[in-house]
Amino acid sequence: MTTLYLEQDGFNSLVEASPMPTAIYKGMNMIISAANQAMLDLWGKTTHVIGMPLIEGVPELKNQPFLGILEEVFETGETYYSKESPADLVVDGTLQTFYFTFTYKPLKNDNGETIAIINTAAHLTELVAARKQIADTQERLTFALISAEIGTWDLDPINNIVNWDARCRELFGFAKDGEIKYGDVLSCIHQDDVEVVNKAVLKAIDPNAEGQYDIKYRTLSKENHILRWVHCKGKAYFNDDGIAYRFAGIAQDITNEIAADRREQQLLTLIDNNADHMTVADLKGNVIYMNKASRLMLGVDLAADVTKLSAKDFYTPNELDRVQNHIIKEIDPVKGWQGNISLLNFTTKDVIPCRVSYLLIKDPATGEVIGRGATARDLRPEISAKAEVEKMASIVGSSEDFCNYCDTNGNTVYINPSGRELIGISEENVPKSNLFDYHSDSSNEEIKNEILPLLFSKGRWSGELELIHQETKEIIPIHKQLYMIREEITNIPVAIAGIARDLRPELNVRKILADKNAALQSVVNELEFLANTVPSVVWTSRPDGNLDYINQRWFDQTGKSNEETLGARWMESVHPDDVSLAEKAWKISLETGAPYEIEFRCLDKFNNYRWYLVRAMPLKDAEGNIVKWYGTNNDVHHQKELEKQKDNFLGIASHELKTPVTSLKAYAQVMESMFKRSGDFKNADLLGKMNKQVDRLTNLISDLLDVTKINSGRLQFNNAEFDFNEMVEEVIEDVQRTSFKHIIKKELNFNKTIYGDRDRICQVVTNLLTNAVKYSPEANEVVIYTEDAHDSVKVCVQDYGIGISPDLQDHVFEQFYRVSGNREHTFPGLGLGLYISSEIVKRLGGKIWVNSVQGKGSTFGFTIPIMMD
Repeated sequence: MTTLYLEQDGFNSLVEASPMPTAIYKGMNMIISAANQAMLDLWGKTTHVIGMPLIEGVPELKNQPFLGILEEVFETGETYYSKESPADLVVDGTLQTFYFTFTYKPLKNDNGETIAIINTAAHLTELVAARKQIADTQERLTFALISAEIGTWDLDPINNIVNWDARCRELFGFAKDGEIKYGDVLSCIHQDDVEVVNKAVLKAIDPNAEGQYDIKYRTLSKENHILRWVHCKGKAYFNDDGIAYRFAGIAQDITNEIAADRREQQLLTLIDNNADHMTVADLKGNVIYMNKASRLMLGVDLAADVTKLSAKDFYTPNELDRVQNHIIKEIDPVKGWQGNISLLNFTTKDVIPCRVSYLLIKDPATGEVIGRGATARDLRPEISAKAEVEKMASIVGSSEDFCNYCDTNGNTVYINPSGRELIGISEENVPKSNLFDYHSDSSNEEIKNEILPLLFSKGRWSGELELIHQETKEIIPIHKQLYMIREEITNIPVAIAGIARDLRPELNVRKILADKNAALQSVVNELEFLANTVPSVVWTSRPDGNLDYINQRWFDQTGKSNEETLGARWMESVHPDDVSLAEKAWKISLETGAPYEIEFRCLDKFNNYRWYLVRAMPLKDAEGNIVKWYGTNNDVHHQKELEKQKDNFLGIASHELKTPVTSLKAYAQVMESMFKRSGDFKNADLLGKMNKQVDRLTNLISDLLDVTKINSGRLQFNNAEFDFNEMVEEVIEDVQRTSFKHIIKKELNFNKTIYGDRDRICQVVTNLLTNAVKYSPEANEVVIYTEDAHDSVKVCVQDYGIGISPDLQDHVFEQFYRVSGNREHTFPGLGLGLYISSEIVKRLGGKIWVNSVQGKGSTFGFTIPIMMD
C-alpha cells in the first residue's frame, strides 16, 4: 500500500509543499524520486537531477559521509539526525561549504522493509557563521581582557550574588570556585574605601541616576593580605518597574599605575619644590614645563599656562641669539652644557644672572632627541654675598678694633691695620708671627689650657686678655672674642678669628666712674640719713606705682618690714574703708602724671588706725616721661580729731543758737509791728535793721549746721520730680527782691522736669546768685543761663566783679576758705556757701567749677544729671 502511495503524484506534491528543503531517495541506489525547490536550491541543481542516483545528481557528495549514512539508514531502518553538519556543494559553479541540520528517515512498506528515505534539512550556514564570528570575537575579547589583566563581574542586585571571572576572583582574593555574596565583596575592600564603594554602587542602581559606575579603590585579600588598587567600571540595567536586575562591568588591576603615579607625583613634587629653576622645552624652544622656583624667579604666575610661552620670552635679543646659535650647538649628548647666562624676568623685565645646565632629552624607545631640559641657579644672592664679603673686609680693614685671623695652630694669617698699630707689628711680619707672640705669658697660658679646648668644643669664647706691644713691650689689657671657623660640609675646624677692644680707655673711665659712684653713694647715704631724721614717712615709687624705698619712720610707726611694704603691699596697711579711694586716686595719678594727694587711715604697730595726709610728685625726664615718684605720709590724726571736735562743737553750738535766734527774730518782728502802729517809725526802722541782722545770723547758723551734716555724712536729700525752670525763676525773683542795684539777666534754655532734691538745688543756685551780687559791687548786672546737656542740666552764673586769681581758683570750694586780698575781706561771710554748694552738687552726681579773670569777673557753673540715683 505504501508503494502504491509513493508512486502517486500526490506524494510529490507533498514534498513540493514542504517549507523546508525535502527530498526522497528510492532504493539502494538512492534514486532521487522527489525534491522540492528548496532542496534543489540547496544543492545548487535543477529538476533534471530528479530520477538520477544521488551520487550522479550531486556528484560533489562523493568522498563525503552522506552516502554511507544513507546506506546505513536503508539497511538498519533507523532514523539518522545530524545537527549543524558541514557539506561541500557546488553552488554558482563554486564548491562551497554549507552547514545543515538534517534528518534521514526511512520509509517502509507494510512488511516493515525500507523502500525509500525521506531527507529534510535546515540551512544553518549563516547561523553557524554568525556563531563562529561571535565565538571568535569572544575569544579575542577574552584574550584582550587577559592581556590587559581586566576581569569581568556581574552582580545580581536582587539576590546580592556576584558572578566573577577568574581574574576578578584573583583581584579580590577569592577562590576559583564557589558562590560570592555582595557582602563578601565588601569585606575584601580596604576599610577606608568601603563606604565610598558602597555609596557608588547604591547610586549606580538608583533608577533616578544614570546607572553608571566608575570608581578606583583598594582591595585587601583575606588569605594573603595582598593590597591592590582596582579600577571598576560598570552599568546597571533596569526593568519596567525601575528595579535594577543586573549590574555588570569590568575590574582592572591599577596597582602599578597608582605606584607609577605616586612616583611621578613625588618626583614632580621634588622638582616643583627644588630651589633651582627647572624648565623643559621642545626643540623649537616652546616651553613644556616650569617648576615653582622657575616661575617665581622669572615672574610667571603660578597658575599660568606655560605652554603658551617660549624661550624668546625669557632672553634679551642678544642672549637669545647666543643660546640658539651657539650654546645649543655645544650641548654634549652625555655631559650637557654648563655656564653662565642672563635670563629675563617675564613681568619686570629685570635681567637675572644665572648658572645654567642644559641637558638633551631623548625618546627612551628611539633615542631621538625630543627636547631640552635646563636647571638654573640665581646668581644674584652669590653676587650680593660676595659684595657683602668685600664690604665686610672693608669694614674689618677700617675697624678701630684689633681683628686677627689665624689657623688652628695659631699661625697668623691676617691682622687689620688698627690691630697692627695697636701691637706695633709691620704688615710683612704678620705672616711670620703666631698669636702666642703678641699675647702676654699669663694670657698664653690661659689660651693653651682653657680657651683653645673651649673653642674646639663650643666654638666661641669671650673674656679679658693681655696683648704685648712688639716694640715697647707695654702690656695692653683687652676684651677679646674668639670664634672657631669650620669647613661648611665636613665641619672640620680650619681657622680661628678674633676681635679685641683696647680696655685702657675703658679702665680709665671705670676708675672715674668708681670715684663718682663712691661720691654718689656718700650722697645717697646722707640723703637716706636725712630722710630718716624727718618726722614724715618718705617713700619712692617706680613709674608703675610699686614702692622701691621707704624710710625708717614707716617701720617705726607700723612695725612692718621691707618685704611687707614695698611693691604694692603698702595697701595692706590701709583701712578697708579707704582702700578703694586710695587705690583709685593712685591709679589716676600714675596714668595722668598729676600729683597724688589724699587722706586715709593706716594701721600702726599698736593695731590702731591713724589718719595720714599722703602726697606724691612725679620726677620726669627731658621728654616728659615719669622716671620716679617721691612721696610723703604726714600723720594728721591729731588734726583730724580736732576737726571732729570742732564739727561736734559747731553742730551743738549752731543747734543751741537756732532756738534763741528764732525767738529773738520773733520778738523783733513783734516790736517792729508795735512801733509802726504807735507811729514811732524811727524805732521801727531800727528794729527792721535788727531783723535783717538776725536773718544773716540765721543763715550763718544754717550754713554751720549744713557743714556739720556734710562732715558727718548726715546731709539729707529728698528727691522728687519738679520743674527745673520754675525753680530757677523763683530763686531769681527772691534774690532780685533783695538786690536793688543789680539787674539779674536770664537766658534759660532748659525746659524739662528733673528728678532730685529741689530745696538743695535751689540752695546752690541761690548761693551762686547771691555771691555774684556780693562780689561785683561796682557792676550793675548778673547773668544766669541754663542749657540742656543731653542727660544733664547745666547752670552758669556770670558776674563782672573783682574776679579770682588763677592760683586761688582751685581753693574757693574748700571749707571756711575766703579769697585773700585787700578788698576780699570787706565782704561778710564764713566762706561756707561755695563749700556747701560743692558738696551738694557732688552728692547729686554732678560737677561744679569756676572760670575767672581777676578784675573782670567770674563765672560759676555746675551740671547735675536729670535723673538722680
